[in-house]
Amino acid sequence: MKTERLMIRVTSFEKQQLKEEAERRGMTQSELIRSLIARLPEPKQKDTAG
Repeated sequence: MKTERLMIRVTSFEKQQLKEEAERRGMTQSELIRSLIARLPEPKQKDTAG
């Protein structure tokens, strides 16, 4: 699986929330973001017959 870089913009407050939640869960901020993304529904398959 190829990894890709994702750049997001957050406020200082949101960054602090992310930092504190990651520390509370004992993970890095990147791991926390990946765990949140993993909860999203699977993407729909593109229809190749078009």
